[in-house]
Amino acid sequence: MFRSMNGIGKAAQLCYESLIESGLSPIAVDTSGYLNQVQLPASVPLGSLPPSMPGTLILFANPPEVERCLMALGLRRWHRWRIIGAWAWETSLAPPEWQRQADFVSEIWAPSAFVATAFSAAYDKPVKTVPHAVGPPPAAPGGAHIPETPPPPQDAPLHILTIGDARSSLERKNPLAALAMFQQAFVGNSDVRLTLKCRNLSLYPTYATKLMAAAGGDPRVTVMDETLSEAALATLLASADILLAPHRSEGFGLHLAEAMAAGKCVVATGWSGNLEFMTEANSALLPFRLIPVSDETGVYAPKPGAVWADPDIAAGAEILASLAADPDRRKQLGEAARQSIPRRLPASAYARALTDA
Repeated sequence: MFRSMNGIGKAAQLCYESLIESGLSPIAVDTSGYLNQVQLPASVPLGSLPPSMPGTLILFANPPEVERCLMALGLRRWHRWRIIGAWAWETSLAPPEWQRQADFVSEIWAPSAFVATAFSAAYDKPVKTVPHAVGPPPAAPGGAHIPETPPPPQDAPLHILTIGDARSSLERKNPLAALAMFQQAFVGNSDVRLTLKCRNLSLYPTYATKLMAAAGGDPRVTVMDETLSEAALATLLASADILLAPHRSEGFGLHLAEAMAAGKCVVATGWSGNLEFMTEANSALLPFRLIPVSDETGVYAPKPGAVWADPDIAAGAEILASLAADPDRRKQLGEAARQSIPRRLPASAYARALTDA
């Protein structure tokens, strides 16, 4: 979905760019129109699926869209294509009902070992761990990554940013926890601000009402409910001193990796797919306990044995207060993050996955 603003579309873009960097010649075929997800112009040149009988297709579409995409692309059972399902998932147990869609693919690529473990247990298909390749911000302005920006003025308020799309589950992204950590950390402190960047809040009014009520009356807190362009979102990320993500689970955490690649100080729950690239040395990891999956927004149905994280609010507040008081520590973590991301998430991962047996 090269013309969408979701994580699957961004992952496809990163894969395409990484294969080019590895010396291959992929063709980018857009499925946004088939799935009613056209939200912005494509940032890569688009083409059409070749009419040849054999080929390799890396399909960045989650299982509920797989059959629709294959039909729209014109692939039928008599074609001899290697079809790779580049799938995402965010809890400890993969949906068993996706086995039907697994039968349509040759293999599955998971963005983290966390997701690969869930997929391997659920589906009778080869599963490879292929992390998203996240490089440094581009030199040219207007790119998709976080642009380089000069440091804020010394007297600027500390800016903490949390990002979450309601369609990806507000319960999972957990902005209420981010707000609680912020308010516990900075009681009576007016020299800080928190931005809760959301979108699609109107689709989940019960959670949205709770969030607005919790934030209401605090002039330091801004709740955004809009879809930003890539450039506008990159600018917002660049303005933050700390990116805070008290998530319950991440299949990967692409926005965390991009912020780290730009040298940002990132605070996130120390569990699930973001541990593919986050460590105690390059970020601040929130302590947590595991609890059964329960999502009042309905995005994730409860399943026996499925768990996700409940981050420690008090510990998170202490971490934020400590980082706020120690700009050198924030800078140190940001620089460690910037140096580590290219090593942990190399562009060559996709090309290796294509050729590895």
